Amino acid sequence: MTTLLEFATDNVLTSLLVKERAKYLGRNRSDKHDTLNKRDDLFDLTPRKMLSRMMPPRKTWVHPSNRTRKDNDSIKQKLSRRKLAEKAILLTIKRDRKCQTENGTTYSYLNELSRFMDRIRERLNADTIQFDTPQLKPIYKDVDDENLEVTCRPLSVYSQLEDKIIIALTSRYLTKYFDRYLHENILSYRKVRTVGDKKHYVTDFNDGIQKIKAFLWAHYDEPIYAFDCDIKKFYDTIPHQVVKACISRHLDQSQLSDQGKAQVQKVIDAYLNSYNFYTNAKVKSEQDDSVFSKVRNRMKDNEGNYKYKLKWVKEIEALSVEDQLDLGVSQGGALSLLIANIVLNDVDKVITSTSDDNRLFIRYCDDMILLHTDYNECCRLKDLYIQSLQEHGLYFHGFEHVTAPNADGEDPRKHFWNIKSHEPFLWDDGDDNANRYIGFLGYEIRRNGRIRLRKSNISRIAEKFRRQEYALRRYRKNHTTEEFFKHQNEALDKIMDSVDYYKGLDLPMFKHGSQFNYFEQLKKKVQSKLRIKSEILILATKNKTI
Repeated sequence: MTTLLEFATDNVLTSLLVKERAKYLGRNRSDKHDTLNKRDDLFDLTPRKMLSRMMPPRKTWVHPSNRTRKDNDSIKQKLSRRKLAEKAILLTIKRDRKCQTENGTTYSYLNELSRFMDRIRERLNADTIQFDTPQLKPIYKDVDDENLEVTCRPLSVYSQLEDKIIIALTSRYLTKYFDRYLHENILSYRKVRTVGDKKHYVTDFNDGIQKIKAFLWAHYDEPIYAFDCDIKKFYDTIPHQVVKACISRHLDQSQLSDQGKAQVQKVIDAYLNSYNFYTNAKVKSEQDDSVFSKVRNRMKDNEGNYKYKLKWVKEIEALSVEDQLDLGVSQGGALSLLIANIVLNDVDKVITSTSDDNRLFIRYCDDMILLHTDYNECCRLKDLYIQSLQEHGLYFHGFEHVTAPNADGEDPRKHFWNIKSHEPFLWDDGDDNANRYIGFLGYEIRRNGRIRLRKSNISRIAEKFRRQEYALRRYRKNHTTEEFFKHQNEALDKIMDSVDYYKGLDLPMFKHGSQFNYFEQLKKKVQSKLRIKSEILILATKNKTI
């Protein structure tokens, strides 16, 4: 098996850099004016400028053929604008490399690209690797208007391009070799694989809903019990020593050479050493209020009356500073997603190590749910899972009965949706610790098989509608009427993508429901506003012509 250094071929590194370049597509109108590809700032080491010096100018891109633009048969999804840009850049690099080899034509960006890839391989071959500390960029999570508090998620971004590429390279490498050791019902961040009759398929959260529906129909005449467990701030609380131990066990299972294992361990150690939640998130956010500047700009209260904070687990505060320095991985780093899969797969083994046709266990990232036809067995597995979480140093929200009385006098069935971790309960109608719905990954699934979206997801989709309307208004200000009309139809077609993204829904049934009608009304409202303005613009244009 190849080592990490051998895996870092020109093609693999080029594809990673092309993905980074495509992220800047159309950002700040840089592509329109081709400012990304001005190579006069030779000493500017920001990722944008470095990418501009090693990627072909936009005006020279070889655009994919119409056949490439058609639906991808393997996933039945249209290629996004970013994916098309990636294909265009790769085709251009392939063409220019061929011209440089056959005709001796010199392309300065190809020489810069080659030098960058050589530096990546030199760092991988060095005795030690060190990454710069990622930049903290909190993102809005929720707001408490009563107490004027805004809670943020501690997103962290690696700003050095070389660091980002090495981290992404290692993540791709480990996903390739570690994916086979993960349980089949771990659905997040998996490599392309064969699932049932689907080939070259990447699982997502919609597959979890399909698995639940299949389990429901297979045991429709039997009682079904369920429990779920919500881990508290997984990325902020995971101990570094646990990460190293879990990855070490996976490396021992793999057929990698000693040299290959040493290269991986070197990158993992550098990744863990570059970040801990206490120093890089908690302390920094308390001492430097400017880290919340972008979040603050989104709030209506421009006077800054709100208090901005990162939410952390209270159990951490009881630990010594030395212990806290060993906790947390960066939210935003590519390796963090792989770490979540590896560590939680180790946690899951108390359940998944044995097969049981009467059990269904699904996990997507740090969200899990377990269904079983036997109540006592469901309770036993819950206790084993709790013990496994504690052994791995993870914290979880306390379990509650679904029909437990609420201190605020709230209806128990409404209180069900506020419970983070549910005690094993009967998935059916009833008054004694039973509920007709289960919730998982933004869906609410009824015992009779009907599916609906959670209210929080509906609000999130409605917000996307409003953003699309605002984006179209801004587009109109900077373009001619003809350009706007051409762009408007494409933009409006994307509005319903947020609904179609939830493919786990029974769409024929969903399209006759109140939720779909709600989204359709939002779409028509946006269309009507834009069309009225468009008609006014047409009349104004004609009057000027006359």
